[in-house]
Amino acid sequence: MGISFIILLVFFLNNLVLKSNQEPEVGIVEKLGNRLPLDVEFTNDDGKKVKLGDIIQKPTILMFVYYHCPGICSPLLTGVAEVVDKSELVPGKDYQLVTISFDHNETYEKARKWKKNHIGGLEKRIDKNAWVFLVGDSLAVRKVTDAVGFYFKPDGKGDFIHGAALYAIAPNGKIVRYLFGTEFNPFDFKMAVLEAEQGIPLPTVNRLLKFCYSYDPYGRTYVFSFTRVFGSIILLSLAVFLSFLLIKRKKDKKEDANE
Repeated sequence: MGISFIILLVFFLNNLVLKSNQEPEVGIVEKLGNRLPLDVEFTNDDGKKVKLGDIIQKPTILMFVYYHCPGICSPLLTGVAEVVDKSELVPGKDYQLVTISFDHNETYEKARKWKKNHIGGLEKRIDKNAWVFLVGDSLAVRKVTDAVGFYFKPDGKGDFIHGAALYAIAPNGKIVRYLFGTEFNPFDFKMAVLEAEQGIPLPTVNRLLKFCYSYDPYGRTYVFSFTRVFGSIILLSLAVFLSFLLIKRKKDKKEDANE
């Protein structure tokens, strides 16, 4: 009786753990550090087959939409266009944008139309290759959405239930930051791009920004790192003070020797 009870209890707890580890049906789960499957193939807005790894050659801002969406997809892309215009970073030079439709039934012609509308609405003039719109089959879409933790489902009426976010991707495909919602703070956007510049030399001012600010996962924004900056000031002051003492000591010894 006791052994049977223990077996049943273990079975119940095991099922409970498995359920708790299951991905949600709809939502966004952060998978920082994961890598995108760069060998996955999509069709770009020119109708050409391309591998994800051939596109992601620099820091990349990735987003998922579907092109006939009546809900948050248009506000998401509008929010991206607005933050691109407000940011001093230049698409195509400092970073690139990649939009993937997660509706595998959509065509590249529809992707091209959305690209024309959103790039045409920018105040900032950018190279057409700086913002790529893609479509792909269901397997390709699922591989990438699963990698970043983007989960969606059909609503039974031809549309989808889904969330909204931007994903900052390093040139090697590593996921380094999530920006949630449909409106984005230009500073948070810039910092996410800078974090994605892994292995790429940064201008001095950008290195300083990365040092002085850190990401707050609870507030989901970048905050001034007082501890890091204050600690550095203390260490620098201590180094200056010790250098002063060392120089003074050498000077005193020299004066004593000359007496």
